[in-house]
Amino acid sequence: MAAVILTTIGFVLLEGRLQNTDGCVLGRTGATTYLIAGILLVTAEAFRMSLGEGFEKRAYALFVIYVVLAFLAQATIGGALLQSGVLAAWIGWVTIVWNLGLLVVLSVITPEDIYYPIAHQIMPLLIGGALLWRAP
Repeated sequence: MAAVILTTIGFVLLEGRLQNTDGCVLGRTGATTYLIAGILLVTAEAFRMSLGEGFEKRAYALFVIYVVLAFLAQATIGGALLQSGVLAAWIGWVTIVWNLGLLVVLSVITPEDIYYPIAHQIMPLLIGGALLWRAP
């Protein structure tokens, strides 16, 4: 949960940097969608802790919704990066392809369990690292 909260904060800060660029609309859309996804994940984890064994049948849908929203939000942020020119275009493209590709692959290969938390942290690390590298 901590990684998702920190990623959400990072995307909100990135959206602030994109405000005066062509990627402002996609940046805000992606950051807002990821915020909603993060709220759903925290709710799902709370259900998991409180329901224990009965969780799998009752609240798993929240994890699925989180995964779909998180992948779509990050793909949208990749589009914002492409439009804005804040980072190299390849970072935007890799972000889009990674998120949409993984959403499709996980849905096909493991439809019963598409929640792999690390998958949602790879692109934020790449984006954040690139932004830090360019910082004065």
